[in-house]
Amino acid sequence: MDPTLRAFLASWSWRPEVLLVLGLLGSTYVTGWCRLRRLQARSASGGRLAFYLAGLGVLALGLLSPIDTFGAFLFFMHMIQHELFVMVAPPLLLLANPLPVLLWGLPRAARRRLGRLLTRQALTRRLLRTLTHMPVALPLYVLTLWLWHLPAAYQAALRLEVVHDAEHLTFFATALLFWWPIVNPAPRLHGHIAYGLRLVYVLLAALQNTLLAALISLTERVLYPYYEAVPRLWGPDAAQ
Repeated sequence: MDPTLRAFLASWSWRPEVLLVLGLLGSTYVTGWCRLRRLQARSASGGRLAFYLAGLGVLALGLLSPIDTFGAFLFFMHMIQHELFVMVAPPLLLLANPLPVLLWGLPRAARRRLGRLLTRQALTRRLLRTLTHMPVALPLYVLTLWLWHLPAAYQAALRLEVVHDAEHLTFFATALLFWWPIVNPAPRLHGHIAYGLRLVYVLLAALQNTLLAALISLTERVLYPYYEAVPRLWGPDAAQ
């Protein structure tokens, strides 16, 4: 086997804080799903459990696997990681209808306290409704995506782990807001959203994604000199 490929396959990073968060989210959801399953609730379908575990698996893949390790050396690998955080994991998790199931996974006292945050008059619910409103969620998602791909911000994320983590968190958070009105999980904050409107919304996001990709890929100079300084593991040079 090629030594670089062998190193790639072996370069998993078992970050304890990531494992802890993913483990807590997974165990809480499974506990809530089992409780709702015993009550024969519609929200406890096998498909939703599969969506949720798949979403957590995608996050683990992006944060712990060789994709994360080699993203520091290869631009295309870093872009694969970003796509996992904004295009794959968020819709999978939202398709699992996570909020009610996670609430049922908590102890009764905690479930009642946190449940009050989602009542119709609660400030938390009103804030979530505002942030997931299409005219708000799309600009937040687009602005976050473009700002982090500015050379100064992108290079800082490659050099400093804390900045890199902040980049990933903001990508994932704004992607959840962006995907919310498309998937429309509980609580139904915006009622029924016409499918035609959802389609236009997705097309607008796709257009700006395409424009950003074109600006990065068609430029004749290397936007991120960091990749010229690190060892080239395989494939084309940094400009290509």
